[in-house]
Amino acid sequence: MLPVLLAFGVTAKIDVSDYFPLKTGTKWVYIDSSEGQSATYTDSVGNVQSVGGRDAVPIVTKIKDEVDGSTFYRVEGDQVLLVAFDQNNPLASPYPILMFGDGKNNWSYTGSTQWLGAPAPMTMKGSCRRAGSREVLGETREIIEATVDVVIGPERGVNMKSHEVSVYAKGVGLISLKGTTTYNKQKSERSKTIVSFTPASGT
Repeated sequence: MLPVLLAFGVTAKIDVSDYFPLKTGTKWVYIDSSEGQSATYTDSVGNVQSVGGRDAVPIVTKIKDEVDGSTFYRVEGDQVLLVAFDQNNPLASPYPILMFGDGKNNWSYTGSTQWLGAPAPMTMKGSCRRAGSREVLGETREIIEATVDVVIGPERGVNMKSHEVSVYAKGVGLISLKGTTTYNKQKSERSKTIVSFTPASGT
């Protein structure tokens, strides 16, 4: 789930958790399309785990009931941090995927991530804006749009560059994504659209 700071004067302050729910039991179903191929998969929020000695929340991805991987997140203040792709191997420096704060609407990161099974340098630039409201699965909800540009790998040589525009709905989370990835001079396009959403029990 690969999201951002805002100031709106007298407009009500945004709570990052409203746009990136991490309560155990929350579930999303998406259609992911790339290069003419489509797949349906499910993301589910699991139980809080210890990652690097601190709590983090896994989102588990399944395709046809088979686990395809997990990504661990942590909310700190006005930002959502990606903490690990493996519970036992936390990233040396967690990086923001979504961020909200007074007086800001952009963020950047320079550090590392996992790529091709090993740590690799990464730079990220992101921004976010309010985008009004939209009908989402039969309900009208406030939305925000986040744009993120990432470069993974060395400045020279083989690297991967991506440009993604993601839309998040209040109370639901990610509802759509459109992105372009360039790897070894080959470009591919990807889109992701929500099919259904199940909130955690009691919410």
